[in-house]
Amino acid sequence: MPKYTPSSSNRFARLTRDLPPAKRRMLRRNLMFVGLTLGLVGLLSLMAKANAAGGAYTVDDGAINAPGECNLDIWYQSLRHQGSNHGVVISPACTFASLPRLQLGAALERSREDGHGQTQVSPQLKAQLWNREDLGLQLALATSAHFALDRGHSFDGGDINLPLTYQPLQSLRLNLNAGWAHAYDDGQQDHHWTWGGGLEYDLGERLTLVTERYGQRGGEQTWQAGPRLHLGANLDLDLVLGGQLNQGRDRWLTSGATLRF
Repeated sequence: MPKYTPSSSNRFARLTRDLPPAKRRMLRRNLMFVGLTLGLVGLLSLMAKANAAGGAYTVDDGAINAPGECNLDIWYQSLRHQGSNHGVVISPACTFASLPRLQLGAALERSREDGHGQTQVSPQLKAQLWNREDLGLQLALATSAHFALDRGHSFDGGDINLPLTYQPLQSLRLNLNAGWAHAYDDGQQDHHWTWGGGLEYDLGERLTLVTERYGQRGGEQTWQAGPRLHLGANLDLDLVLGGQLNQGRDRWLTSGATLRF
């Protein structure tokens, strides 16, 4: 008689039986996203070259893709104590050889909060204004607009940002952002100044630690941090923990990948 081997679903059920249902669902979604990400990585890793910035982090850097190169950022984010609130983002960007100082991109986001889903698309443009490698300084101008695809009033706002990167050491990069954002908040127009600061520190060829803090004038402040794993020169994998520093003090966990080709 053949030996019985438990299925993966049964093993998963036994390992997570002590968790609340919401946390079990959140864990299953995270594992599914990681599996899909690794599958995509396997298909694209031979032609991809990863970048050291971007992904799910909000604080931007002053660099753009090299002429003729593109990148693809993918990440999945869920609230730690509200597994039903989550979102997936796919964000490609390219710098064309004919426009070597201009990067064109877009972000497609599908989010679900309190049982309601929303899809948003955000065209993006980033121009490099200054690049002094001898001084370790890069300055860019980034702007984007946001449109909700499943709502009567589709325009959801826009923002403009000046990201500055200073690299005092080969293993250390400091990112500073200053900008302005316009958004619709429950039907009311909202304008505010935005700011942010981030740090990337290389612990070796395979691992970078990233941390950032950002916010808006008179509004919420947020932090994010986590390790970034470099799989050769081809791709990066991120695991990010973030949270609010005021108001609701929500916490979230994000897993993602950055590919370049």
